[in-house]
Amino acid sequence: MTGWATEGSWIEVAGRGLIVTVQNVGLLLDTVRQVRRMSVEAGASYYGVFLVSRTTPQPALALCFDRKFPRSSETSRILCGERGVSWLAAAGRSLTPFWWQGETAQERCPAFPLLVVGQQTPTLTPDLPGLALPAFADDGAQGFVVLAGEGIAVDDALVCDLHMRTLTLFGTVARMLLSQTGEVPVLSKRELQCLRLTAQGKTSDEIAAALGLSIHTANQYLTATTQKLNAVNRMHAVAKALRLGLID
Repeated sequence: MTGWATEGSWIEVAGRGLIVTVQNVGLLLDTVRQVRRMSVEAGASYYGVFLVSRTTPQPALALCFDRKFPRSSETSRILCGERGVSWLAAAGRSLTPFWWQGETAQERCPAFPLLVVGQQTPTLTPDLPGLALPAFADDGAQGFVVLAGEGIAVDDALVCDLHMRTLTLFGTVARMLLSQTGEVPVLSKRELQCLRLTAQGKTSDEIAAALGLSIHTANQYLTATTQKLNAVNRMHAVAKALRLGLID
């Protein structure tokens, strides 16, 4: 969820509780427009910008924004879960663009007919051919611009152009997201269990019964997760944890 103050002086991006200046709000909106243009040029119906979160046991994708900005799409929520974790494990830390899906019996890829500057990975976006353009910021932050869709079509020249633009804009996104938020605190096993059950619609009574806890203890865990994630309530904490890939 993304929110704006009445003065337009702050914005919460991808559940990260990001506080930015008015000027940075303009930078963010300009970045969103740039990625939207990239998706149009590639013929993609979906686009998303992700950071790689390393506050979880395994690296996971954390959404910055996507085509539903200022909200988020179901596709992005899927990518921020176990699917993204598995894909990252297969993709590794290469700076080479990645693509998936679209093979034919002739071992040609209609979506990427000339692509030799990238490498194929397992499918990231469900049921859609796609392209992931990796980038690293000066502070070591890693992320991807993901483009996908049935109509996506790129060649070597366009991939190189899109990748160069990704490298340029990612530094802006990473600075805005990480300069003030820092690392997300690590949640304990019990805190994550309570969050997962809350995400399933369970009440405090039901959570306590499922985990063999007192209601008071279950509420303490949920209060702790809310504070650690800088959320306004437990459902806000669930939304942040989902976007960060802490729970699925």
